[in-house]
Amino acid sequence: MIFDRAAKTYDEYAVLQHQIIDNLIDRLQFVKFDPKLIIDLGSGTSRAGKLLQRKYKKTKIINLDFSEKMLLQGQAKNKNFLQWVRRKEDMYICSDFEQLPFAKNSFDMVWSSSSIQWASDIEQLLKEVLNALKPGGLFILSTFGPDTLLELNQISKQIFNKSTTSHFIDMHELGDLLLKLGFQNPVLDRENFVMTYQHPRDLFKDLKKIGATSGNMDDFKGMQGRGYLEKIIHQYSNYKNDNLYPASYEVIYAHAWKPNNTDNLKPINFVK
Repeated sequence: MIFDRAAKTYDEYAVLQHQIIDNLIDRLQFVKFDPKLIIDLGSGTSRAGKLLQRKYKKTKIINLDFSEKMLLQGQAKNKNFLQWVRRKEDMYICSDFEQLPFAKNSFDMVWSSSSIQWASDIEQLLKEVLNALKPGGLFILSTFGPDTLLELNQISKQIFNKSTTSHFIDMHELGDLLLKLGFQNPVLDRENFVMTYQHPRDLFKDLKKIGATSGNMDDFKGMQGRGYLEKIIHQYSNYKNDNLYPASYEVIYAHAWKPNNTDNLKPINFVK
């Protein structure tokens, strides 16, 4: 698994993902909430869990990720911190977040940062989140929007007439989906980042080291190896500015609540 292979290098190269976690933590200052049990979906090396523990001193954290080696890396990294605060170790569970292995109404908060874009069915994932939350519970997340890796996507379309980057959900689409499924009072906003590189190969290296793949690339013959990369690099020069190559990212932040009274909760059917 690509995320297993990236476990040891993830923290060194996940500069943007770490910044996004910090930004999501900052948004919690505007939310009056005292959760007793939090689950981090797609926890990776558990950086968010450590920050959540500092904010909510008496909270129990469950770190859930599909990659066992990411979880082991996080567990090893946080061991000294957990001993310092004299707590029992938080839980690390290897599981698919589209099929959560928990009872209904289990968690006060579901957290997920830079992870839900990897879901094969985001609607199914959100249903699992809603089911796992206690009534009145909070879902807070970040994910990537359609303008993520915009340059690489445009280059791929020019060369191969088809996108080779992952499908990223639009902010309005995500908001509508949250309402449709029964979440309450969703709040969403977005932020744009531009990472710059001395050479496109440095971007490819970053993506590889954090376990991020380039979507549909494997579907096409001739897209692997030196020939493919040289075509991408040649076209990327059109985006070069001040001798640097940009990589754009659109980050979506959102939070929403599970209603307190869920007895008669029904999804909203939007009329097209």
